[in-house]
Amino acid sequence: MVTRVSTLDQNLDTQLEALQKAGCDEIFQDKITGVSTNRPALDQLLTQLRSGDTVMVARFFRLGRSRDHLISLLGEFARTGIHFKALDLGVDSNTPAGKLVLQIFAALAEYDRESILEKTRAGQLLAKANGKHIGRPQGVNQENFVKIKKALEKGLSVAEIVNLTGISLSSVKRYRKAIQTKANLKTLSH
Repeated sequence: MVTRVSTLDQNLDTQLEALQKAGCDEIFQDKITGVSTNRPALDQLLTQLRSGDTVMVARFFRLGRSRDHLISLLGEFARTGIHFKALDLGVDSNTPAGKLVLQIFAALAEYDRESILEKTRAGQLLAKANGKHIGRPQGVNQENFVKIKKALEKGLSVAEIVNLTGISLSSVKRYRKAIQTKANLKTLSH
């Protein structure tokens, strides 16, 4: 039901023929480059799918925008009761062997994600051990704090302060809150 062609094979005929022989009711086709993330026909297909439907592709790797997207789609199909068939590999999620192949792909994707997370954590720990700070700067930037305090005292709005100083909206709001909290504490102590 889904076809896509690569730049090497700009002819859908072989895929269309295979899908028609397999008995597809409706065929969705995108004729775009593999690097494009815009897949209108795929998006249309995904909005129409219901539990019990079968998505069939002539070539396994033609379904997703990337390997990760393909594996994500297959996982979503399994969760929502949508069957999947890839004619070129003989993968059919209705069969025990097809389910096994799809579970292996899902396991490999999970392993890949965990490996990336592990490498990221190791890099963060190494950076921290070397004294590098990761994330938003700690503490208050006194120069920015003073600028914001003066601007607020002059009656400028948050948006005006952001435009005037170039300080981020979140920082202006955070500093404004701190200034207001200090002012409230002073009035309570008197």
